[in-house]
Amino acid sequence: MEMKKILALFVIFLFIGVAVAPSINLNVVKASNDNDLVEVTTQACGIKGYRNTTVKLTREQYQNLEQYLVEFRARLNQTSTREEAVPIFKEAVVELDKYGLLPRGMNVERVQRLVIGPYFNDKLIRYLETLPNEPKKCLDNFENKFCLISGEAQSYTIFQGLASRVSCNILYIIAILFERFQENFIIPLLLISIITIFLSNKILTRPYIGAQIYYGNIYGDDSGTEYYPAEGSIWTDGTYGNKVINGPFYGRLNEKFPSLILPFDQYCLGVKGFMGLKLFYNSTVNYFGFALNVNVSSNPY
Repeated sequence: MEMKKILALFVIFLFIGVAVAPSINLNVVKASNDNDLVEVTTQACGIKGYRNTTVKLTREQYQNLEQYLVEFRARLNQTSTREEAVPIFKEAVVELDKYGLLPRGMNVERVQRLVIGPYFNDKLIRYLETLPNEPKKCLDNFENKFCLISGEAQSYTIFQGLASRVSCNILYIIAILFERFQENFIIPLLLISIITIFLSNKILTRPYIGAQIYYGNIYGDDSGTEYYPAEGSIWTDGTYGNKVINGPFYGRLNEKFPSLILPFDQYCLGVKGFMGLKLFYNSTVNYFGFALNVNVSSNPY
């Protein structure tokens, strides 16, 4: 019986490492002690088949890049229409290419199409113009749909792809079943793990599957509930116009992502259908692209 339990735990941790962990990340950039270079990583979100790119920049290059990103966000804050924002997004891609920071296998034009997303589709633009120009009335909410989005995150922010979402849901079911049936669930556990790994890495590879972004953490148990908001800023321009919010805030799309380690630990969904670039540097994540739905609030509930 003990051997069966050990085997089950081994399979669960193997499953997490192979199928889930690569898809959930908020990376921290590190400096080299030998030559004082800074590692910066970019990742294409919401699309499969492209590898991350990591580049070591000199301190001067890194400071120039950081200053550019500050100016990039400031310019977006001064725009009033999506048409004004599109060239700024495209220019940012060109700037990242100067540092060799485009995802592997993607050129400038390909990345520009990714971050602008459906705005190349004239029919979709005309459809968006027919939608109501006001969000649902909800106290203290920041909401937008079919929008360009740019954000900066310093804490409690998680990006998750479709394959990872499927894996996490099945893993949650596995944990419940194993708790109930324990050693009698060993064989089904093995089969479900193998099938899930296959689904995550083979079937869910179609383009533009979209990523989700979670903001803020809620931890609750018998002793009480603790709240940890995301820190950062979000700019959007979409169906409900041009909107900007600065942290602290939580995702408010009525879906929680359970932690793989702590059963009462949850992250709050704030963005659905994100397609774009994510840039890790100096313990901060910058991202910009297109999103189907954004809803965050300074209130966790």
